[in-house]
Amino acid sequence: MDESASAQESPITPANLLTYSRLVLLPIVIAGVATHHGYLAVGAMAVLLVTDLLDGRIARLMGQAGSFGKTLDSTVDFVLIYSLFIALYASGRIATYQFAFLYLSMLTILSLQFALSAVGRSGELPTTADKPSTALGKATGALQYGYLLFVLAREVTPKARALAVADIIFFVVLAVAIVLNSAECIVRVCRMTARSREGAPPS
Repeated sequence: MDESASAQESPITPANLLTYSRLVLLPIVIAGVATHHGYLAVGAMAVLLVTDLLDGRIARLMGQAGSFGKTLDSTVDFVLIYSLFIALYASGRIATYQFAFLYLSMLTILSLQFALSAVGRSGELPTTADKPSTALGKATGALQYGYLLFVLAREVTPKARALAVADIIFFVVLAVAIVLNSAECIVRVCRMTARSREGAPPS
């Protein structure tokens, strides 16, 4: 392995440090939610989103984009998104039916990953955070982060019926995106497992 290839797989790069920083910001967002400090939660969430926008661009700009960084980014996004949804539900910010749907989507992703692991294809799951993998992957990931920020922003905005209606519309759009993206993931996983059983190379 040459020096450039080694650098691409290094776990400590400016881009990866930005990705790691989201794990530092996560408990700050949760603390803001739990203690009803809306501005703290919104501020930390805004910084978190900026790091998500910058890490991939910095990695590509510095020639350090590699499989480790992509996997790290996807894993951290998954942990963040569903940890925050759990925190929002536990604090009464989202309804039970919303949480049930989101939790089922998380279990679907995990079940698909286990299915791939069973045939030796672990790490190839096209999740919502793994942006290039599915047609709606990038949009679904953006909608998840956008909805989280919207719910948090309601903590620091005046109560209004229009916001409650907007919340429902936003969630419906997110739910449709998740269903369509999950369906594509299921189809791809079925194809990958079938090829693995047949001994064919992945497409």
